[in-house]
Amino acid sequence: MPRKPRNHPTTLQRTPYRASGFTLFELVLTSCIVALLTVATLSTFQPLLDRMRVTAAVTDFHSALSRARNEAVRRGRRVDLLPLVWGEWRLGWCVAIDTNDNQRVDPGDLVLHHGAPIPAGLEVITRLTDSKRTYLAFDPSGRPRTVASASVPQFGSILFQLGEQRRKLVIGFLGRVRVCDPDRDLATC
Repeated sequence: MPRKPRNHPTTLQRTPYRASGFTLFELVLTSCIVALLTVATLSTFQPLLDRMRVTAAVTDFHSALSRARNEAVRRGRRVDLLPLVWGEWRLGWCVAIDTNDNQRVDPGDLVLHHGAPIPAGLEVITRLTDSKRTYLAFDPSGRPRTVASASVPQFGSILFQLGEQRRKLVIGFLGRVRVCDPDRDLATC
């Protein structure tokens, strides 16, 4: 009887080579699908991001308005809300006691609060009684006033807009401020 060969533990059996991993084609195809899904997802979130940016800017500005009004009442003197750069609310604002009444922050003016610049692309459109200058001032009674006269009120609205998202701050005759959506509240905004 023929003898069977013995398997020795030192003998290696050869197995066919099988590469593991992905081919270049599979990687490129997967990357393209992920990129398309990312673009589709981001485009649906853009209105939500715009609304959040507008809401944050309006909230910050409303807070600065309230601070200016409260400080005017507390200190018993006029307090202004001024843009950091003349005529540009987008670049930030401050609540200050404008000692020389020039509606600008100068050395020697007491700055009570700084507002940060708003996101790029966000527009700020003001429609106030004194449209020649960009500022808001409150007298010791908490009423808004123009620089020209303490008896002439400074009231109107400030619109914040980014893309399709808009919010408006309406400043009343007595200094009360409310926020409204001009697209939803057509009659009252």
